[in-house]
Amino acid sequence: MKKLINKISGKSPLIVLLVVFFTVSCSKDFLELQPQQAVSTSAALSTVGDFEAAVVGCYDGLSSSNYYGRYFTLVTDIMSDDVKLNASANRASDWAEYVGSATDNNNLSGNIFEYAYRVIDRANRMLSIETDIDVDNYLGQAYALRALVHFDLVRIYGQHYTYTADASHLGIPIVTTVDPFQKPARSSVKEVYDQVIADFNTALGLIDDDNDSHFLNRNSVKALLARVYMFKEDWSSALSAANDVINSGNYSLVSNANYADIFIQDGHSEAIFEIDMNETDKRGTDALAGMYLGSGYGDYLPAEDILNLFPAGDVRGTLFATDLTIGGGIYGTTRVNKYANNLGYNNPQVIRLADVYLIRAEANYNLGNASAAQADVDMVRQRANPTAADVTATGQALLDEILLERRLELCFEGSRLWDLTRHKMGVHRTDCTATICDIAYPSDRFILAIGQFEMDVNENMVQNPGY
Repeated sequence: MKKLINKISGKSPLIVLLVVFFTVSCSKDFLELQPQQAVSTSAALSTVGDFEAAVVGCYDGLSSSNYYGRYFTLVTDIMSDDVKLNASANRASDWAEYVGSATDNNNLSGNIFEYAYRVIDRANRMLSIETDIDVDNYLGQAYALRALVHFDLVRIYGQHYTYTADASHLGIPIVTTVDPFQKPARSSVKEVYDQVIADFNTALGLIDDDNDSHFLNRNSVKALLARVYMFKEDWSSALSAANDVINSGNYSLVSNANYADIFIQDGHSEAIFEIDMNETDKRGTDALAGMYLGSGYGDYLPAEDILNLFPAGDVRGTLFATDLTIGGGIYGTTRVNKYANNLGYNNPQVIRLADVYLIRAEANYNLGNASAAQADVDMVRQRANPTAADVTATGQALLDEILLERRLELCFEGSRLWDLTRHKMGVHRTDCTATICDIAYPSDRFILAIGQFEMDVNENMVQNPGY
């Protein structure tokens, strides 16, 4: 946050105050009234600097430990086959054990919902202003942020797009206006995706080409669109968006020797959109790193299932650390060291170039372009392991290679459970320290419950099945 404020400081004292306003002005729930003594949105947003400060407040919301700063990234991984509970695991353990509820022991399901809608509210307040000043870039970022958050919410509280043939199953409330009295009902997954795609496309007509990875721009919006289209199984659109990002020439894969820099270096060459965690924003032991490191809470460990998949010479297999204090046995002696800074300076990677290559590979596979899909898998795999042989598989075996590469490249970045469920596969934990080790597809438990607070204040809200 300190670095972001530096970009807008020196213009007006109000600008820095506005960052605070947009960081804290949203109340306990996005349905609650704004305090009467608060500055009105129209009064607060009257200059270019005001809009700049306001959008910084939106990004700050993404960094919360209840969002990208920890739980949003963590929870889908601990519900997968890549992670096992340590003996003393506490935080989020209900969800790793598949016994989570609307009143889980850390209020995780309620907090993710609340903090995500706070960001949507901030974006909507920006978009509610009619102005003659040139703030298109900031409005474009607000549209893109609103799209990203709705997409995140529909993935974690709604089943994947093809769960029903027409995506008519429960999604999440679509909120595009500032109305403290609204009590929105849940839209279908299809309706949410339509809104997400519309907002991203609106953003593309407004947003700049600036390639600072801490702010959304044309390339990062297209990368996120490629991900949305992949989840939707709109393969032609996913391919087109991924091609635009890769062919832009603005990004390159980090070298094999510098691979670990992705998770510790600010603004590395393949960062498309990442959350800036600096001295002000860092979450300390409440960051994602603290959930894995022994110097933090150390609640979660890498499963042997994932450790055994890394071949000799693969640099990704070095992002683990031996810790004999774990105790061995079923818990092993290995910790995740992908996020090595216990103070929380590791920037959460929302989307990076390797992911876009693998999105393109999956799109090409589904469009019948096997050789193109093979080449993209090779690009990612041989960066990690220069001696790896070229991929020659076709058919289902090629799809298996793509999913394997996604698992190895993106492990502990929050993608594994969604990769399983969108391919209609269950979770099978062979190295299991949980009570429940096998969860067959489909399962009501692959998504979170709506938090009880939301159920209590909104009579139009419907709880997810199974809770």
